[in-house]
Amino acid sequence: MTQPIILSVDHLQKTFKSGAQNLSVLRDVSFAVEEGSACAIVGPSGSGKTTLIALCAGLERPSGGSVFFNGVAMHSAPEEELARVRNQFVGFIFQSFHLLPSLTALENVMVPAEIRGENHARRRAMDFLAQVGLESRLHHYPVQLSGGEQQRVAIARAFINRPKILFADEPTGNLDGETGKEIVRLIFDLNATNGTTLMLVTHDRELTEQATRVIGLKGGRLVSDTQETTDVAQT
Repeated sequence: MTQPIILSVDHLQKTFKSGAQNLSVLRDVSFAVEEGSACAIVGPSGSGKTTLIALCAGLERPSGGSVFFNGVAMHSAPEEELARVRNQFVGFIFQSFHLLPSLTALENVMVPAEIRGENHARRRAMDFLAQVGLESRLHHYPVQLSGGEQQRVAIARAFINRPKILFADEPTGNLDGETGKEIVRLIFDLNATNGTTLMLVTHDRELTEQATRVIGLKGGRLVSDTQETTDVAQT
């Protein structure tokens, strides 16, 4: 049964000024993502993967084309509206964790819920930290946590607002192989529990093989769009 479209990208372009020249990072990229799917974005370095998710999340403005997320025109909405959409419906996981060093693990996870003014932020943060196996590390600061533990905190923080979509940019890039596998399991387990749509920029085969769809970029262009995980595993 076909699911509703949550993200629609149409003829997307992004150009940056580089000295006296224009540098095209994305060129005429179009695709649509179904609600609840897990989409991996792959391609060589410099192919436009990170720029693509930044445009989809409204963190940058395109030079041309459109992005609609959950009915909102992310390419043209006012900054206040983009901030509201990101706060209510979007989660982020980055390669470098982006935890606030002056806050404990528990406080880092609480931040998004507190910004929204939600009740019971502390209890919900504790629940999510327990789900990622950090119930004994609630009051540790990022510097006291391993890389894998910091990424677990980041995952709990990303899911606490029950986002409609989660953007992850190389979430296992700074982790060793075994820790990376555990992070992959956590992301997909929490996704299954919360019904979140995943958009994953990755070079990690573990992540790619578990995605329901793989979009390939090269030179800023969409060069492949594979819908079935089984097909990806054979490429």
